[in-house]
Amino acid sequence: MNPDLFPALLAGPMIRRLESSQVCIWVATSKEYAITAEVCEITSIAETDNYAKIASATDTNTIQFGENLFIHLIKITPDSNKFPTNQLIGYNLHFKNKKEYFDLEKLGLLTSNNPQSIVYDSLKYPTFFIPKKSSELSAKFLFGSCRKLHGEGEDMLAKGDQLLVDNSRDISNRPDALFLMGDQIYADDVADPIFYLISQFGKALMGVKEDLVTVDKRLANYQSALHKINARKDIIKDMASLSTRKGSNHLIEFGEFAAMYLLAWSPILWEIAREENLHESFDNAFEKGHFHLKLTRATDKLKKLEKTQLQNRFTEQEKLINGCPTDTYKIRRLLANIPTYIIFDDHDITDDLNINADWKDKVTQSPLGKHIVANGLSAYFAFQGWGNEPQIFKDAFISGVKRYFKDLRGRNTEASYKEWIALILEHQPWHFVAPTNPKAVFLDTRTLREYDDKPNTTIIEQLVIERAYPPQLVNEKEYKLITKQLQLSGWVEKDPLIIISPTPVIGFDLIEKAILQFLPTIEILGAHVQTIFDVEAWRYNGKGLTNFLNQLSEWNPSNTVVLSGDVHYSFSATANFTFSDEKEISVKQITASPLKNMSFKNFGTLMKITTALRQVLQQKEIIYRYCDLSYLIQDADKKSVRMEDFLWKEQLHYDQIEGKSIIETDNTLGFITFFEDTVENRFIK
Repeated sequence: MNPDLFPALLAGPMIRRLESSQVCIWVATSKEYAITAEVCEITSIAETDNYAKIASATDTNTIQFGENLFIHLIKITPDSNKFPTNQLIGYNLHFKNKKEYFDLEKLGLLTSNNPQSIVYDSLKYPTFFIPKKSSELSAKFLFGSCRKLHGEGEDMLAKGDQLLVDNSRDISNRPDALFLMGDQIYADDVADPIFYLISQFGKALMGVKEDLVTVDKRLANYQSALHKINARKDIIKDMASLSTRKGSNHLIEFGEFAAMYLLAWSPILWEIAREENLHESFDNAFEKGHFHLKLTRATDKLKKLEKTQLQNRFTEQEKLINGCPTDTYKIRRLLANIPTYIIFDDHDITDDLNINADWKDKVTQSPLGKHIVANGLSAYFAFQGWGNEPQIFKDAFISGVKRYFKDLRGRNTEASYKEWIALILEHQPWHFVAPTNPKAVFLDTRTLREYDDKPNTTIIEQLVIERAYPPQLVNEKEYKLITKQLQLSGWVEKDPLIIISPTPVIGFDLIEKAILQFLPTIEILGAHVQTIFDVEAWRYNGKGLTNFLNQLSEWNPSNTVVLSGDVHYSFSATANFTFSDEKEISVKQITASPLKNMSFKNFGTLMKITTALRQVLQQKEIIYRYCDLSYLIQDADKKSVRMEDFLWKEQLHYDQIEGKSIIETDNTLGFITFFEDTVENRFIK
């Protein structure tokens, strides 16, 4: 593929960390540019917009990841040290190198009637605002997770764009920020119709192909098949020791991860594919030998069956990604106009990432497994993590990343490879505190897990294989680091607090119990249940959940809201906890999942009926549970637990969604509003 096909701007602009004293904007380009920004205060008088320039300084940090891939983080600081509050602020970016100069307007992105525009209404620029809360102005946030390009259903992130279309000038109804809570891409589950594209785009972006044979010599036998559709499942399982069940096209190289992010967030690669006729039909791809076939030595009947199965999968996935090119225009505009904070979950890297000690040990001992995880985390840093809280990525980290990717472009990573692997896999912290009001703590529930303790849980004790014991999702080290970050952020005791946990802290009781009840039987039959059912909910490790509640009690916020995703259904619940010392805390749990990956297409209605019927038959709206002294979480009657018998007890209530059900299985985008003493949430569908 000719890299000259890449335009200057590959993705962005995306507003990232926003504070009263600075704003960070992320962009990806195909060439190196010096980038400067201008900002202006927008006021409207008699339906006429006035744009007053805000004197400011620009500091741009750039990392070249490939020959044709530059990631920039642009920090804009007002000379007055403070942006105006509760006022629309517009921005433009200027790009310059020795050969060319242009801004967002010259790219056609600031023309309101242009389908490619990133502005709303008749505004001249993309905008943001610094909220200053009052009794008249409440905090509002969009949140969601689990967005697979070939996922079932409508893309709800594109629906977020419509919310800003309707409220672009009305900051009283315009959301303050967007929280993306995991699985922004599915690195382990890549659709057949775009895999060959991703492979070609990845190579063109990087200018080189990674020499994977130097990572694992066994790959020399797979060179001809490695970049074909449907070729990687056995490689991922046997050589990388990964446990994903849909790894036929698993991303391996950094360029592939980069191409996937660009397809997810920007229309540019889709445009190139359309204009250059790079999309292939199944028949064309099959005739050109772009498929890896496993039954090459089988009978003609079996060969025909394999082809039919591949064709059916390809055709179905083709239908599901059909709307992506159009949706990415809306998504690019949304991300250009709203501060976005992002944390990863497993699929951003690989399914089941660090799910248990056995998994982590095996992947750590696998050179290819470590390579894939390091590439996934490097891509997360480049496309998601860098803009969350830039100062947590120290100069040594940035220098190490630059050094490795420079060596990669030079096809000689011998000196820097091991350093890069250690740098990425050992980096901390990935968690961060967003400067929103209320402050938002984004938990890393993947890389700082605690595996030492085996939870004393009756069902889990029956499991045959020791490796299935679920971990604590957050360890003591992370709590200490977060506590320090909270203090540095200006948060103090009795302030409200938002906690983003990719996996719900308070799960959906009926489903979590059902999974536990099936575990022993399935494990005895020889299946590895933890990777099949993702047995890693907070409640599956009573000690881990207790440690979280104890930490929350120490922080002592006035109001705690936990936002989560992951599970592919949405719900809202309130849990009141009482500790053995009679101290009480209350937690509001709201889970919004998926954005685009509807997994209960036929089962969803049955689930809604079952949960509603269960509540009616049992005639109770409140669920009572307690955690005993051995960290076993048990059901209880209203007043059956003595103080000396528990670490904490819980009263749990699930809210009805639109007065119909307590669970939603369609794609959703959460929209939460904070008032003085309460919060309100609605699920956008």
